[in-house]
Amino acid sequence: MEITDGAVEKIEEILKEEKAGSCLRIFMAGGCCGGSTVAMDIAEKPEKEDVEVQKGSLKIYVHKDAAVQLVNATIDCDKAGGIIIKGLPKAKGGSCCG
Repeated sequence: MEITDGAVEKIEEILKEEKAGSCLRIFMAGGCCGGSTVAMDIAEKPEKEDVEVQKGSLKIYVHKDAAVQLVNATIDCDKAGGIIIKGLPKAKGGSCCG
């Protein structure tokens, strides 16, 4: 997983507004028709199955299931200033939708 300098800067800016010690947390959210979804939130501490990823002073908690999806991904900042994840694998297999 790569984290661009722009993403580090933006995430650190966002975290300044949060409780001291808070980190970005990346995890797998439920999914169905389009497969599982990688989601992001702010967390004060890691969950039981999270791993810690660090780039410079930035610390990110990543759930072990999401870490597998992020192996070749890049966390970046889009033109609107949002945090995005590029290079996630496409969903494979069947659909659970009718």
